Amino acid sequence: MKMVSLRGANYHFWNDKMKDSLFVKNMHLSVFGTQKPNSMSNEEWGFEHECVCGFIRHFVDEPIYNLISHETYAGTMWQTLESLYASKSGSNKLYLLKNFVELKYKDEAPFTKHLSEFQGRCDQLSVACINFDDDVLGLFLLITLPDSWETFWVSMISAAPNGIVPLQMAKTSALNEEMRRKAQGTS
Repeated sequence: MKMVSLRGANYHFWNDKMKDSLFVKNMHLSVFGTQKPNSMSNEEWGFEHECVCGFIRHFVDEPIYNLISHETYAGTMWQTLESLYASKSGSNKLYLLKNFVELKYKDEAPFTKHLSEFQGRCDQLSVACINFDDDVLGLFLLITLPDSWETFWVSMISAAPNGIVPLQMAKTSALNEEMRRKAQGTS
């Protein structure tokens, strides 16, 4: 299982992967358990927390590492990360919105990777109770495309009934456009 490093913007994706890793490695009890197992001594339980905290810190970028480097209790570390990246506070919502609208596709990157990043950011907004209509998300996806795709997105909007481009239509059309461009050797 390949684990990714927490950068902040990818919190929800990282969170799911980290939970999976903790359960697969049987390291989940100190994070998600409500009490120390009877079979463990206090010393073993403390050591378990230190190990899990070290494991989690191994998969966070430096600025985030500095926020949690002192933590020795796994459950508290997890809650700290949640409060920073999954909260519904105004500042977090602003950060998520800013992060969402600044997303730009780079021609040389696989479009599927861009779609994954776009969907991840949509999911983060949804968790923070920021939701957009499907046709607005379709337009948002189109505006993440670079200027070299202008003819594509202008034709998409022009051909769409009432200028409404549902997200699934934008995704499918953009993937088809990427394949067409690769076949022609252009970006």
